[in-house]
Amino acid sequence: MIFACPACDSRYDVSGYAPGQQVRCRCGQVSALPVASTAASMLACPHCGAGTSASASKCEHCGTELLQKACPRCVQRTFVGYKHCPSCGAELDLAAAGDVQTELACPRCDRPLRARLVGDVVIDECASCLGLFLDHVAIRRVIEDRAQARATTLLGALPKQEITTRVPPGQRMYVKCPRCRDVMNRRLFAAGTGVVVDVCRAHGTFFDAGELPAIIAFVQAGGLAEAARKELASERDQLERARNQRQAMPPLTTSYDLSPSTSGGALIDLLFSLID
Repeated sequence: MIFACPACDSRYDVSGYAPGQQVRCRCGQVSALPVASTAASMLACPHCGAGTSASASKCEHCGTELLQKACPRCVQRTFVGYKHCPSCGAELDLAAAGDVQTELACPRCDRPLRARLVGDVVIDECASCLGLFLDHVAIRRVIEDRAQARATTLLGALPKQEITTRVPPGQRMYVKCPRCRDVMNRRLFAAGTGVVVDVCRAHGTFFDAGELPAIIAFVQAGGLAEAARKELASERDQLERARNQRQAMPPLTTSYDLSPSTSGGALIDLLFSLID
């Protein structure tokens, strides 16, 4: 659900937050989240955020003209002005720029990826190697879902598969993003998972067979929060050690020898002898 701040009109995705919960906008305004509308075929006006019928041509609240278009991933109706599809989360601006291909190639085995809508999350999956590609919006929806409903639904829709820690012979270690074809970075998803995924900063993450279910199980067990806590504790320990090392160092002192040197004393004696 998209919430519009009544003070500055900033928009926030508040999916997963309880109705009536107090939220603070970047402008300082504190507001209570409204109860989400349960009416069928309702969208939010991209200008004011008011609930509007998907077939409406004008917002009844602010009078803005509404132009409809179809999401290229799930073919659901949406309005021009949306950044993401309210149904599946696909980035609509990429589709308008022609960056979303109708058929993507699997980064691991080059077989076609098939898009599938699981709840409100679109996954691109390979029927050959069982790899999965999720864009950043889909990953956030799964990982940040406080109710864990999306994660549970997605976990039930994925095949049970053991994680292969080593890349099989004949397959590439570093793979290319199925959208931009740039080589993706291999990163540990989080401390404690033991899962290394392939990440494209611009478009999304590729998961080999079994990796996404393992990550979902890790997140549901509270592993992500625990990893963040350990990382914060480690940073505090490093700061404390650096502070103790600074305190243990002896203070810097600079001494100056104010006594006249041999050559200086001889010069002074010469001057006094001339005066006399």
